Amino acid sequence: MRNLAMAAGLSLALLAGAAAAQAQSPSLPGPGAPGLLQDPAAIRNATVVERRSLPPQLRVQVDSAVAQASPDDLQQLRDTVATIPAAARALQARGMNAAAVIAVAVDEDGDLTLIAEESI
Repeated sequence: MRNLAMAAGLSLALLAGAAAAQAQSPSLPGPGAPGLLQDPAAIRNATVVERRSLPPQLRVQVDSAVAQASPDDLQQLRDTVATIPAAARALQARGMNAAAVIAVAVDEDGDLTLIAEESI
C-alpha cells in the first residue's frame, strides 16, 4: 500500500491529519479545519478501510475522535458521505453503506478513505 498522507476526522469540521502505516503519527486540528469533503466533486477515488485493520496508533486516534463526536456530527458525516458517488460505490462494493462510516480521510489529491466499523 502506498503512503497516503490524509486528514482523518469525523465531520466536516473535525479532520485529523494522518498517514498510512509507514508514516508519522496523526494529529488533530481544532474545529473548523477545512476539508475536501466540503466539495464532493473534488473526490476522485474512495477506499474503504475497516477500523480493525488500522495501525494501532491510528486506531487510537480514530477511537478518540469518535468518542468526542456528537451523534449529530456522526450523522452529518454519514449524510455527506452518502452524497459522494465514489464513496457510495466503494461502500457498496464491500457490502456496506454510509451508516458504517465512523471517520474519513481525504488527501490533497482528492483520494477519500472511509474508515468503517462493520458492526454498525
